[in-house]
Amino acid sequence: MLILAVVTGVAGEVIRDVLCGEFPPLLLREEVYATAALAGAAAYLGLHRSGTPDTVAIAVSAALVFALRMAAIFGDLHLPRLRRTAG
Repeated sequence: MLILAVVTGVAGEVIRDVLCGEFPPLLLREEVYATAALAGAAAYLGLHRSGTPDTVAIAVSAALVFALRMAAIFGDLHLPRLRRTAG
């Protein structure tokens, strides 16, 4: 279920970029796509398993994803870029 939530979130972001005429940065830049989706999915599963009502769990996890994406966009936050080591 966690992987399905991440794939759905990332696919939605990529479709949005394509419809807006932008090149999807998925796996090519250090954008916060899958990380935000993973955090939201993990928050939902954690809240759901702890007995929190679904409405609250959905609202909290959606707010978390929204906050992470807005922080990444307006705060110019990026994930670290992988670098190859010589050797």
